[in-house]
Amino acid sequence: MKTLTKNKTKGVRTMPASYGLLCREVWLPRPIRDETDYRAALSAIEPLWGHEEAMNQDQSDWFTLVANLLAQYEDSASKPDPVPSFAERLTGLLHAHDMSAADLARLLGLDASMGSKIINGTRHLTVSHVLTLSNHFALPADYFLIR
Repeated sequence: MKTLTKNKTKGVRTMPASYGLLCREVWLPRPIRDETDYRAALSAIEPLWGHEEAMNQDQSDWFTLVANLLAQYEDSASKPDPVPSFAERLTGLLHAHDMSAADLARLLGLDASMGSKIINGTRHLTVSHVLTLSNHFALPADYFLIR
């Protein structure tokens, strides 16, 4: 009966032996920003996967770097984006509408100094303020309630 044996060095033998050639001919290590970059890096590293003991130092260094870049992308892709704080949301909204903190205060019928206090959280919005902002910016009221 024929036994199938896996050649432990096949992937290593098909890959360039020097770090420079690995970067030029296989894949130049760089930050992985999207799924296309991720698939390219994964495809590049695949021939060496499982053959770590047969790699020379250059191959091992390149492999480790690419594997770390892949792991960083996987970690960042699996974490949900943090919810912006109330101050960040309100500041972004005002900026998008070319409004200042003083403009916010005037919109709410308050003294101009109250706008910055609302943004930094030392002055809270009333129900009337929330409704005014919701109508003015055409956003649901809970946008201004969630802290």
